[in-house]
Amino acid sequence: MISVLIPTYNYNVYPLAKEMQKQFEKSGVPYEIRIYDDASTQNYGNNQLIRNLKHVIYKKLPENKGRLALRYQLATEAEFDLLLFMDADTFPQDRFFVSKLLKTIEKETADVYFGGLKVPSNPPAPDRILRWKYGKERESKPLEMRQKDPYKSILCGCLTLKKSVFLNEAAQMLALKKYGLDVLFSYQLKKNKRSILHFHNPVTHLGFETNPVFLAKTREALATFKFLVDQSLLPQDYIKLTHYAYQLKKILPKSAWSLMYKISRRALQKNLNSGKPSLKLFDIYKLLYFNQLN
Repeated sequence: MISVLIPTYNYNVYPLAKEMQKQFEKSGVPYEIRIYDDASTQNYGNNQLIRNLKHVIYKKLPENKGRLALRYQLATEAEFDLLLFMDADTFPQDRFFVSKLLKTIEKETADVYFGGLKVPSNPPAPDRILRWKYGKERESKPLEMRQKDPYKSILCGCLTLKKSVFLNEAAQMLALKKYGLDVLFSYQLKKNKRSILHFHNPVTHLGFETNPVFLAKTREALATFKFLVDQSLLPQDYIKLTHYAYQLKKILPKSAWSLMYKISRRALQKNLNSGKPSLKLFDIYKLLYFNQLN
C-alpha cells in the first residue's frame, strides 16, 4: 500500500527506522521502508542494524547524488503507488502517527497529504539556535494557518503523495541540480492543480544545523530563488521575499544593495550566529543578500 522513503546523510536514522517499522507492523497494511544513504562521510554503527528490520531496505550509495536526485531514485524504486517521504532528522510525534495517516488516506482523497511539523520546546545549543528558532516560528504552523495557504505550507520533510505525482513534478526539476527547490516543487503542485489535504498529524524536527551552516544553506537557496525567477520558472510574487525584493530593486540600483550588504553583513552575521538571533534581522540579511546577487 505505501512506501516510506527516507534519504539520509551523516545521521543516525536507526531510531526512526525502528519506530516506523514498529508502527506499520501494528497497522497490518502492506508497506516497505527504503532508506538510502547519500554517501555519508561519517559512520553510524546503528545504521547497519537497519538491515535486520523486517520490510526495510537500506542502501549506502557510492557517491553523493544530492537531495532531489536521491528522492527521485527512492521514488523510482519504490514498490507501492503511495509514497511517504520523511527526513532522517524527523520523528513521529506519537505512537499513533501511522494509524492516523492511514485513516486520513482511507477517508479523504487527495494528491498530497501533509500532517504538519513540530519543533521541540527546549532550544538546542547556542550554536544551533537559529535553525531551531526559524523552524519554531516559521515552519511549525497550526492546521488552520496551513489550510489558508495550502501549497506554500507543505514541507517535504514529511509528505505523503502519489508516486505518479512526485515523479511527474520532480522529473521537470532534476536537470536544475540546485539546492532549495522545494519552493519550485510546491509551485508546480499549485500550477498543475494538485489537490492538497492538510490534517493534524505532525512529526517532530530533531536535527538542527549550526548557525553558520544554516546561513550558508540560506544563501545557496536564495541564489536558487533568483535563478528560478530569472528563468521564469517561478513568479516573482510566489514567495514574500522575492516579491518585496524585486519591488525594492526598482527603487535602488544593484550597486546600492551591494554597498548596504557589504556594510551591514558582519553585524548581521554576528547577531545571527549568537545565542539570541533575531528573525527580523534574518529577513533583512536575506533581502540584502538577494538584491546584491548578480
